[in-house]
Amino acid sequence: MKRTRARILVCLIGVSMLAACSGAPTGPAVTPMAAPTASGAQGSLEPTLTAELGPAATTFANQPGLALGSSAFPDGGEILAGYTCDGQNDSPALSWSGVPAESQALALIVYDPDAGRDLGATTDLGFIHWLVYDLPVSATGIAAGATGDVRALSGGVEAPNDFIAAAGSTSPGGSAIRGKGYDGPCPPARHTYVFRLLALDQPLGLPAGSPPQSILQALEGHVLAAADWTGTYSPAR
Repeated sequence: MKRTRARILVCLIGVSMLAACSGAPTGPAVTPMAAPTASGAQGSLEPTLTAELGPAATTFANQPGLALGSSAFPDGGEILAGYTCDGQNDSPALSWSGVPAESQALALIVYDPDAGRDLGATTDLGFIHWLVYDLPVSATGIAAGATGDVRALSGGVEAPNDFIAAAGSTSPGGSAIRGKGYDGPCPPARHTYVFRLLALDQPLGLPAGSPPQSILQALEGHVLAAADWTGTYSPAR
């Protein structure tokens, strides 16, 4: 069993991985986040998301006010190692505003578009690092280190991520690989990570344990608005 887990972990590290971890990362202090702006919600979704969600994915343009932000790293900036497999692997703090009044639920997708199916991704978006659905519209953010804590997620449901095959193994930084909820970036070279918030016209109501692909399919026709926050990570190892 130990030998099998080791092989899985080696393959996983060779695979590309995503996102930012939160909590108390090592390194310089994080600059406080400015209030989110609506810039992340304007324009049109990239073709990969449109392919996943169908024509309704572009309807968010009718609600340009939705905005997502993080105090953990600046939009488009470098993600600190503490938010990755080289550090504590904690989920980052996020905040948002401008949720459309007609929204009935929110969903959060964190993925690595630089890692495709050939590198372990289970969706056309890329390698899934975090997927939370049925977040209440009353929520205005997620605290640092909230993954695995239903109360901290305001009742939002965490799905398995694309590390599921290595759940229970140890990452290069020594943290446990969860396989569900948040698992941070672990790329072999610099990758970009997308944090995407979606406002929905109804809760998904899917059973716990539903895989990412099923959740993306359930989103079809229910996306009212979307906003992105991105970061990059290049490992020192």
